[in-house]
Amino acid sequence: MKKSSVFIVIGFLIIAIIIFKPFRSEPPTPKISAAETEISTTQGSYCWDGFLFAQCVDTIHTTPFDMTEAHTPTKVSKNEEIEIEFPIGYQPKTLRLEQWVDENTSNIIEINDEKIKAPNESGRYVYHVRADWNQGDGNYAFLIEVE
Repeated sequence: MKKSSVFIVIGFLIIAIIIFKPFRSEPPTPKISAAETEISTTQGSYCWDGFLFAQCVDTIHTTPFDMTEAHTPTKVSKNEEIEIEFPIGYQPKTLRLEQWVDENTSNIIEINDEKIKAPNESGRYVYHVRADWNQGDGNYAFLIEVE
């Protein structure tokens, strides 16, 4: 009876480590998608205080435009729903989204239930996601093309 209890406890620990990743050394990357199509993201600078490691990493990007310059824009329809989803157990305390108009100008976009709507005008749009957790912060950029 005692052997099976030990195996059950070890099994739960393994599952917890796989799901919650307490040893991660950087913030989780969101899955950003539109109509089941995943949108590429670039991680920017971050600070993270993991279980074993704490670090701040500065990237070479100066703006979200720089962060997405290597991306091919993901095509989305006008007013299509875009979902910003973090892994289970890593929901940020605060989440902020900016739509960048040019290298110096951005607008705050309201997020409702981890979702936004694509613009209703055709064109390329750069978005910048900022997230804060108790363990640190991270930022990400993505690029879409509204058809």
